[in-house]
Amino acid sequence: MTIVGSSVFIDAPLERVFSRITQHDICNDWLEFVSSARYTSKEKTGVGASAHHWGQVMGRKMEWDGRVIEWAENDSIVWQAISGTPEAMRMKAVNRVKKEGDGTRYYLEVEYRPPYSILGRIMDLITIKRNIRKAAQHSTLNLKRILEQF
Repeated sequence: MTIVGSSVFIDAPLERVFSRITQHDICNDWLEFVSSARYTSKEKTGVGASAHHWGQVMGRKMEWDGRVIEWAENDSIVWQAISGTPEAMRMKAVNRVKKEGDGTRYYLEVEYRPPYSILGRIMDLITIKRNIRKAAQHSTLNLKRILEQF
């Protein structure tokens, strides 16, 4: 399993940051690998909430479904891919918030298993890991920019 991520200090209260990352149907303005998402479940928060996503992963256009598998209010949300190539890679997005001074530290980690056994591990070393890390870094900075502009 490969884990890559990024964190950023956001000059905003923890509750505001957590509230924003729970709004998955508008995550495309900050999550770099999601161009759009719509809920497929009645519930939009908590374990079991699900959404259909369109976006780009590793430079390829993809569609996939995801489901919240962990939810701790004002602490963490874990989305797991349940269809498409991201599911085949056992991809998870772990979102965490921690109070830091007068603001919030936001963490985004992406967990996945490279495809295609040995070839996948080589591709992971050469490109996959770097592309996912870059997308995570851009995403955390986008969220910071959005939450600090008010």
